[in-house]
Amino acid sequence: MSVQSMTGWDARLQYRYGFYAIYAVVTALFIIGLKQLPASAQTSGLVLILFSDPGFLGFYFVGALVLFEKNEGVLDALVSSPLSVRDYLTSKALSLSAIALLGATTVALAVYGPSFNWLWFVLGIGLTAFVFTLLGFVAVARFDTLNTYFMTAILYLTPLSLPLLDFFGIVEHPLFYLFPTQASLVLITAAFEAVPAWEVGYAVGYLVVWTVLSYVLAHQAFVRHIVRGTAGGETTPQRHDPGVLAGRSLGPTATLIVTDLRNWSRDPLLLYIGFLPILLGILVRFGLPPLDAALTFVELAAYSDVLLAALLLLPGATFGFAAGIFMLEDREQGILQAFRTTPLTGRGYLRYRGLVFLVLTFVMTLVVVPLVNLGTLPLGTFIALALVGSLHTAVTGLLMASLASNTVEGVGVSKGLGFLIIGPMVALTLVAEPLLFLAGVFPPFWVMKATVLALAGDGGVFTYLAIGVAYNALVITGLLRLFNRRSD
Repeated sequence: MSVQSMTGWDARLQYRYGFYAIYAVVTALFIIGLKQLPASAQTSGLVLILFSDPGFLGFYFVGALVLFEKNEGVLDALVSSPLSVRDYLTSKALSLSAIALLGATTVALAVYGPSFNWLWFVLGIGLTAFVFTLLGFVAVARFDTLNTYFMTAILYLTPLSLPLLDFFGIVEHPLFYLFPTQASLVLITAAFEAVPAWEVGYAVGYLVVWTVLSYVLAHQAFVRHIVRGTAGGETTPQRHDPGVLAGRSLGPTATLIVTDLRNWSRDPLLLYIGFLPILLGILVRFGLPPLDAALTFVELAAYSDVLLAALLLLPGATFGFAAGIFMLEDREQGILQAFRTTPLTGRGYLRYRGLVFLVLTFVMTLVVVPLVNLGTLPLGTFIALALVGSLHTAVTGLLMASLASNTVEGVGVSKGLGFLIIGPMVALTLVAEPLLFLAGVFPPFWVMKATVLALAGDGGVFTYLAIGVAYNALVITGLLRLFNRRSD
């Protein structure tokens, strides 16, 4: 099979998994958001979006694709087929880079128009997406589950994001030029504004070097962990122990609790997810002031109420992602079907999952909101906001589990879930009433609006919370029915 035919096959699979549909929605939302920015901030915002989203798309999606193909035995078959390692890696990188270029071009044309440097644009987006797709393969090749891959991905992406400190003017240092992401930022910026010739030359040359280097690393990872692993007869471990329903003397609910505690204690990603809201809260508390001082086109402190309203939903988004992954894996591995034959039943399984993650979210919200120190809420009001905000966990998790057929599609769906919070943020910041209430279609809007009113000392807080409870309950009920139909 040639690179051309394999790339076409990958593109069709990615279309079938919903990558194109998801990215069409995400692209439209990016365009709407960027058009709301002041003219002085649009170019910087555009560069940031193009760098952080289409550029990193390959790293984000390739892990899910490779793990799905590994667990389905596709890679075992490819190892014994005439398809070469080079063709496999190239087709993955080309097909995912094509999605990145398509989305980036659409955003750039809609926001900036066609009068930009197309050469630097295509090279900047294309090379960045190509490099990070290959680096994503390096990160995922040795693993068998999404959990372990995502944990490793964090270790890759955190240092690679450091050049953003230079981009925002918070920290400027020549050492940033050692990171390939600095070259990406330089080249994407050069597409829209003047950049010194030496920087453009550095960016093109350095990204080409990293393209070659990342290919060599990906090739070595494929041979070491896929080819030799298949030849050596390695088996794919599952996240759940084989005896998940063993120990019936404990009862099905107690058995599920013990199994979950074992998974959370052993899985580094799940431990990380548990502490992620606190880590981000610390980052906001100590990182927001220097970022606010560095930005010249906006005063972040003026929007502290909206920022706090969004951060109140952060634990729900984080634990909702974990819940979605749990449910998708349980459905794929037959665990959910097994529970339907026990006294716990499928409904009991969902009630248990919902209760555990809602409690975790509520407790974490009580920790994170005071930690960020962006405003003071009356205790009773704060507890009510945290309780209603916890419902976002169920909405997020059920959206992933209901709209996706497998974990690959689940990763794709999760790509757009951030807009459930970003949408109300933009509306609360830029849109006046009564048009503001159009954002009420996003379930988190009502608790965010209540939070802003509570911080201002205005009335109507509990009215909006009551609407939020009713609307979230309606959405959750619909998603539960959809999830049960897809699980039958």
